[in-house]
Amino acid sequence: MNKALGISFSSEQINFTELTNDNGKVRLDNAESVPVDFNFEDDLFKHKSSQKDLSSLSGEIQNYLTRRNLSNIEIALTIGTSQAFLLTIPVDYSEGKQSLNSKIYWELSNYFPDNYSEFVINTYRLNSVLPCKDSDEFLIIAVQKNTLEFVKRIFKICNLNLALVDIDHFAAEHSLRRSYLENITGKNVLMVGLRRGRVDYGYICDKKYKFYSYSKYSSEPEFNLSLVRKIGSLMDSVQFKNGVDTIYLYGDDIKEDTIEALMKIEKVNLEILNPFEDIMASDVFLKSELLRKSSFRFAPSCGVALRVLLKN
Repeated sequence: MNKALGISFSSEQINFTELTNDNGKVRLDNAESVPVDFNFEDDLFKHKSSQKDLSSLSGEIQNYLTRRNLSNIEIALTIGTSQAFLLTIPVDYSEGKQSLNSKIYWELSNYFPDNYSEFVINTYRLNSVLPCKDSDEFLIIAVQKNTLEFVKRIFKICNLNLALVDIDHFAAEHSLRRSYLENITGKNVLMVGLRRGRVDYGYICDKKYKFYSYSKYSSEPEFNLSLVRKIGSLMDSVQFKNGVDTIYLYGDDIKEDTIEALMKIEKVNLEILNPFEDIMASDVFLKSELLRKSSFRFAPSCGVALRVLLKN
């Protein structure tokens, strides 16, 4: 039996998801959110020298571990898409890894000419159908080393090692694939992440990642109308030529009026992503109606815990 703790830094809260792998069966032991006096949508690297912020955040994590009597547990973390630079580019991958890396850094240098080398980079292949043989679109995910340094300092104060750091949207995608495998097989789905001031969109066709985009907003009263229009424009685009069967929502907060607005989109099902859909649950979860109603906010922390727990 092994255990994993997924932690997500999101808006002004820390989300914890505690999972156990018992002979191949995953069980949810606990899930909870802790409010903090810190906005994770800010540029984290700006706080790397703030002992007050480092102590406050590490204290919340240490308090959770102490309260739950956790030790010898693998810990994984997600940070928000707002902490990353994301860009899609076409690449001829037949030229080899060195050529691919050179193109990525050249693209990055156009946006960050003074510090493009100060990023840690990962890529997603988007399984696009391009006219050129051996070519495909790649999603570049770049995070500043200073941001990761800030994160690592938090856990160093707690004397903890991080097994994995992931981006919340892609960790949530892992939850979707794990809990809704049968529902997304052979289907075209749009995963939408709602955060304060930002919405992330991921398009998945028959389990293959095809497209990523995001939008920002500042006016709360116009949010629902803007969201419906943005999804409508995406569905009309050439990237979505296969259509959308289901929209899956997750995020920090999903309001009833937002659900009602999205349900008016024709010929598309709407689901609130429950990362624990296919996971056994402890009594703590089963007895908490509030926790069940807010399960969507744990999609990133659950997804990153699953990655560590199941090593994928």
